[in-house]
Amino acid sequence: MLEADQMDLETTIARWVHRFSIDQAPAGAIGAATLCIADVMGVAHAGSRTETYGLCSRTGFHQGGCTVIGTGATADAPSAAYLNAVASHVLDFDDTSYAGIVHGSAVILPAVLAVAEEIGANGRQLLEAFICAAEVEYTLGLALTETLYARGHWTTATLGILGATVGACKLYGLGVEEVANAIRLSMNIPLGLRATHGSTGKPFLCGMAARLGVEMALAAKAGIAGSTNTTHHAFGFINTVNGGRFHEDAIAGLGTRFALISPGIAFKLYPLCSATQAAIEATLMIATTLRPRVADIVRIRCRTTPLAASCLPYLEPTAPSEAQFSMTFAIACALLYGPVSINHLNMETLRDERLRVLMTHIEMIADAELVDPRERADYPEGASVEITLANGERYSETILAAEGMPQKPASIDTLCTKFKDCTAQVLEASGREALWDRLMSIASLPEARDLLRPAAHA
Repeated sequence: MLEADQMDLETTIARWVHRFSIDQAPAGAIGAATLCIADVMGVAHAGSRTETYGLCSRTGFHQGGCTVIGTGATADAPSAAYLNAVASHVLDFDDTSYAGIVHGSAVILPAVLAVAEEIGANGRQLLEAFICAAEVEYTLGLALTETLYARGHWTTATLGILGATVGACKLYGLGVEEVANAIRLSMNIPLGLRATHGSTGKPFLCGMAARLGVEMALAAKAGIAGSTNTTHHAFGFINTVNGGRFHEDAIAGLGTRFALISPGIAFKLYPLCSATQAAIEATLMIATTLRPRVADIVRIRCRTTPLAASCLPYLEPTAPSEAQFSMTFAIACALLYGPVSINHLNMETLRDERLRVLMTHIEMIADAELVDPRERADYPEGASVEITLANGERYSETILAAEGMPQKPASIDTLCTKFKDCTAQVLEASGREALWDRLMSIASLPEARDLLRPAAHA
């Protein structure tokens, strides 16, 4: 058990970060981290080809020797972290942890990847920093509970900056007090509001969290300090951002309970908000027999958890970024086209009159009784879809955990296929194969930058 410093939680965490070695991580955590890194690398390649990424790349960045995924360009470490994080999250296709309800990897990986390339770290050091950062971020997420997300913080950025900071500190080899100061500084930047969901600002803020994480580590390395006990101060992090709610017991489990294993990581099979994944799967199951009769549909009722419903405000999306947070779009798209893919996130799809009409028949209901209260932690975003035809026939399916959730893990082959589909616009087939193989053996790579060479030569 981690012994907390009663006066200063930042120092408690910093001591653990300083001591942590990948040798202390169980095989399950190493395996999960490897898949997280591989999945985000694939998604980032696809994201680098989006219009929103192009907009974000116009903001100023400084030249340097760190690779910008999918472009062949180089930048300094903070700028590379920023651009690669934007690419990692712009499609909302990256993984999710329900310890804090965050997209952890999309912020952490770009930060540690940039620093690892900058300092010439090997694959094992990169993996170690990623695991260290993820465990700190997810442990803080557990300690802060779902209250932080419910209050309106977009925790991917709010907590992501802390994860990125820890990962960068680990690779830079900072001492305990330097790490503690970097954490303190990061807590002064509670970045991200859920009001931003569905806008192009969402991936931009993901990128900013990664950039700021690297910059906070560099600031602490330069000697800039934050105030002791920033976490528990009367005007500190916990009271200011979370109304004082904090479970100290979660911190005690840091290093003995690995959040990469439990609650685990959810991987997406469709490039929409995680709150849509179960509903899409249920819809696809019905659509195998119903698709020729889509024109006969008169009503679709989707019951989902209150958490999922709160994440999907757009009933009539007018842009692809809004469609990613729309249950009506998710279900209508699945009925008309089959499995939702990156190719559906465009204005042409949104203008399809069949889709527009079908969306008007869909009702989303937040049902607190869909999942037994004792099982809500395991099934946070389940869904039940019922479709009624003009002749009165009804078809229904209930999916409490979509494929890819920790309770229903996606296979390695499935994630490999997703990776190759995502990288197809950037890498030739041989490059995709080579990069996947390197990712699967990341711990043995002599240089972490080997993960970026295929992208640099694309």
